[in-house]
Amino acid sequence: MALFRTMRHLSSTATTMANAAKAPIQLFGIEGRYAHALYSAASKKNALEGVEKELVSFKSLTEKDANLRSFLSNPVLTRAQKTKVIQDVLQKQKFSGITVNFFENLHFSGALAENNRLSHCVDVISSFQKLMAATRGEVAATVTTAEALSSKHKKSVEKALEGFLQPGQKFTLNYEINNDMLGGLVVEMEDRIIDLSVKTQINKYIKTLSESL
Repeated sequence: MALFRTMRHLSSTATTMANAAKAPIQLFGIEGRYAHALYSAASKKNALEGVEKELVSFKSLTEKDANLRSFLSNPVLTRAQKTKVIQDVLQKQKFSGITVNFFENLHFSGALAENNRLSHCVDVISSFQKLMAATRGEVAATVTTAEALSSKHKKSVEKALEGFLQPGQKFTLNYEINNDMLGGLVVEMEDRIIDLSVKTQINKYIKTLSESL
């Protein structure tokens, strides 16, 4: 009986760990594959947020350091050369073992340096950020208007968009301005575009008139 309870507990623990290691969305391509591998490793160690901070820090380095960006995308350098430089960078930043392994460890399935995938690292980090945003229930959306919206109008837009969210989700909104729109707004949300711009409406009217002639 005790053995049965132990085995049941073990099975339950394994299921919980498997679910915890699984990202809420599926990404594809090289970037998606490596991002999922790192997500799984970090999730099993309960280190997702810490790894995300380290990756964002590394991404910031590549944005500030032109030499590092050039190095990462250089197809002439050998795998060994890239691994050595990455080791030095990671040691200076004092990153965690999970992040270090991700970049350089020969035995880690997602090792970018050993698999000569360092040129993809910034895209992989961006994919990992998407997985983390989905984990937090964040839905990215861009609202484009002809002129800047007031706080009151922004609140109205946000309230109207809430109807597109699933339980537990929340928006991270980015507002942009496009003077060519004339008026109205366009919302880009994941794979959905809601076009309520005046320019689009006018173009529809013109097309309808042309077809009726």
